[in-house]
Amino acid sequence: MEIEFGSKFNRKLIKIYRKNRSVGYKIDRKINILTTNPDAGALRLHKLSGEKRGYWSISIESDLRIIFCFTKAGILLTDIGSHDEVY
Repeated sequence: MEIEFGSKFNRKLIKIYRKNRSVGYKIDRKINILTTNPDAGALRLHKLSGEKRGYWSISIESDLRIIFCFTKAGILLTDIGSHDEVY
């Protein structure tokens, strides 16, 4: 499955990596799991509703989420941040 990174996602991801590399490694691991086994319970994958209808969310840590959507080519990662930042 192909992964695409949205510009907003990239900007925020760079900031996270600069602050804390260990969180960056967790993000890499979860993205890898998402591409190989999207149904894995460790992702806490769920559909979003309302304004975010059509998007999905996975948990990286207790208060860090990745927002994405499925495309014909694969997955587009659109946003990353705390619960309050991305919802």
